[in-house]
Parts: sequence; C-alpha cells; structure tokens
Amino acid sequence: MAERRENLVSEHRRFQAPFIFKMSFYSPTAKNKSKNAAHISYIGTRPGADMGVELDADEKGVSEISDELAVDPGSAAGHVKYAHERPGSHGLFSAAGDTPNLKQIQSELEQHEGVVWRSILSLSEEDAKRLDFDSRTKWEDALRAAVPEAAAKMGIRESNLRWVAAFHQEQGHPHVHLVIWEKEPERRKGLLSKGERIDVKKSFMKQIYAEEQTRLFQEKTAMRDLIRDLAKGDTEKALTIMDDVRKEMKAVELDLKAAGGGKPGIAPKAYPEDIKKIAVQMDELSKLLPGKGRVALKYMPEEAKSKVRQMAEHMMQQPAFKDSLNRYMTSVEEMTRLHTTNPEAIKKAQDKAYSDLRDRVANVLLKGAAKVNKINREDFKKELMDKKAVREASRQQANVAKSVWKSVWSAMEQARMKNEAQGEIQKRQEARRQQRIRQQQQEHEKD
Repeated sequence: MAERRENLVSEHRRFQAPFIFKMSFYSPTAKNKSKNAAHISYIGTRPGADMGVELDADEKGVSEISDELAVDPGSAAGHVKYAHERPGSHGLFSAAGDTPNLKQIQSELEQHEGVVWRSILSLSEEDAKRLDFDSRTKWEDALRAAVPEAAAKMGIRESNLRWVAAFHQEQGHPHVHLVIWEKEPERRKGLLSKGERIDVKKSFMKQIYAEEQTRLFQEKTAMRDLIRDLAKGDTEKALTIMDDVRKEMKAVELDLKAAGGGKPGIAPKAYPEDIKKIAVQMDELSKLLPGKGRVALKYMPEEAKSKVRQMAEHMMQQPAFKDSLNRYMTSVEEMTRLHTTNPEAIKKAQDKAYSDLRDRVANVLLKGAAKVNKINREDFKKELMDKKAVREASRQQANVAKSVWKSVWSAMEQARMKNEAQGEIQKRQEARRQQRIRQQQQEHEKD
C-alpha cells in the first residue's frame, strides 16, 4: 500500500496533473468477492482514514496507541487504544447522510453477483489546499453530486446504484477511495470504453473545479473590464496595465500570507509508534488540570505547566514535525539578520521564538487534555451505561487524541508560514530601500 501511495505522488510530479482518476473493475469470482470485502475494511479503517469527526481547530492531536502499551482500559489512553476495535469506527460515507455499516457493506459485497468498480480520486496537496479539498466534508459533497452522474455515464441507473467512499488525508496527495456496484446486477461488462472513462472523469472534475471555474471567470471578466476602461483601446497601454495588476496581485497575496492568511498543509500521518507515549501523557496531564477556570497555559499550576511544556517539546522534536520546526527557526534567524548580525541578539531572538511556539503547542495540548478530562469524569458512570454508550465514549476520546496531533501540526505550520512571509516582505522592503539609496547616490553624483 505504501508503494501505491508513492505512485500517486510520482504521477502528480510526472504529469503535473491537478487531478488523478483511476478505476479498476472486479468480476464476481469468489476470490474477488473476498478482496472487495477486505478492501472496504482497508479504506475505512487504515491509518489516515478520516473518521469524519473534527473538533475545534486548536483542539486537535494524537490518534492511536500500540498494543504493546499497557494502559488502563478505563482511562482516556485506554479508550484510544480500543476505539478502532468497536463496530462502526471507520471513515466510510455514502449517498445517504448517515454512517454506513461496515460489516453490512462487507457482507453485501461478499454475496454480490455483479461487477464491482473501485476508483481512486487524487489531488496534489497544493491543489487540494487551493480548492479546499483537503477535508472530508468537501469530498463528501462533491461525490454525492458527482457519483450519480458518473454512474449514468456507465449505464447505471441512480435507483440501482450503490456506492461507498473514504477520504484519506495523505501528505502530498489527499485522495478518496470510491467503490461502486449495482443493487441488482445489470451491467455485465466491467471494462469501460475510452469514451466512458473520459465522461466519468469529467463528472468528478466538474464538481471538484466548479468553484474554481466560477472564481476564474469572475476574475477574468473583472480584469477585462478594468483594462478596457483604463486603456481605452490602446493595446500597448493595456499590456502595461496587465503587467502592473499582476505584480500588485502578487504583492497583495504575499501580504495576506504574512497576516496569517496562508493555509497549513496536511498533517503527517499519526503512526502508533510515534504517539503512544504522548497518548499516555495526555491522560496524565488531564489529571493535573484544575477543576475550574480557563484552560490556558498562564492559568495552570506550576506542575501542569512543567508537564505540558515537556510534552510540547517532545512533539515538536518528533520526526514528523522536525522539518516544520527547523524551517520556522531558520525563518526567525533570517528575519533577525535583516536587522543585526550580533550572534547574541540572533540567539536571543531564536530562543524567544522557540519558547513562543512551544507555549502555543502547549495550549493545544491543554485543550485536548481538558476534553479528555471531561470524558474521564463521565466514565465514572460507565457501569451504569449500556455498551453502546461506552463505545461512543471511546469514539470521542479517540477523536480528541487524533485532533490534537493535527492541531499541533497546524499551529507549527501557521507560525512558520507567517514568519517566512513576513521575512519575504521585509526583504522586499529592504531591497526597495537599497534601490532608492542607489538612485539618490547616482543623482547626487550627476549634480
């Protein structure tokens, strides 16, 4: 599976394609029926599958614990460990708004006597961010609109259509796995003609690029009207105006990024071996929180401050986050060097920047721990709860842990992007200042 994921990244690089669409079919042999059922479990439960529940942006984090880790099953860390074992804990979605039953879907496919089509729809991470398709919600909306049209191009009536999908939030190539089949098998030919493949792909592209096409059309129309009014038929003047407008648009875009308008990329996958220690620490941290008051670092008792700062530094130093941290620290150094070359001043600026980022991450962890604390308090009642309610508590705790991991990444990336953009603006301003000085010197020499 790792090879398949790398192939998607390679294809985006090779073809510079904003959208990759692959479809394969499986005839109803006993072996294929078993494979289809296994595929449903894979796309719905593998690491990286978006389970569809997100917390506030600054309350996101860790996701799984290794089986090697000995934890109390009644604790938050224990719940994280067992959450994915419960029925229905998966990332599947379908035409209906409710969550599909994974076991029922598998059973249906194991008995299905018709062709099953499996597809992968993938965007490069850059395009997914630009189009806002780096979240499960946007993919759900797009597929619910596109799949019936795509199926129609395959000769499948909507009343006879069945499908499920799962979104995998992968770095470099966020993508969706889509499985299509008929309620009552009618189409016996699994292979699509060239024309059918093109039409099916267009059905998805129309939904994915709908907002982008509208925006580009509006921008193009506005630009055309502006240039026409300003140039008044003068072609050379129109070209000059177009060039000036493009430069100004780039400057505005950079200014917006410097103000924090940039969007972080997709968080690295949270593997159990990377986060098992942090999951236990989250549970321990929740026990150090005061029973009331605002959940923020400056209001915490010293023991909680020390603990959460250690946890924050541990996360920032993880291999998955190390590149973001290094780039952040480099941007701080480069920005400081624009004003001073004093090594002590540069070191002082870097130390302060590191402490600020660590405390920002610490606040993310504290809010996650507060969620865990709340769930732990409710767990005291678990003996009075039915099995369904206990499973629901497990699901909530797993999602808190998963959210924290993502939010730490987001916090670090936002800080990095803001610093880098501010550094670019300051470099640009300094270059203009130097240019003005040179012009003044040249004018003075002429005099």
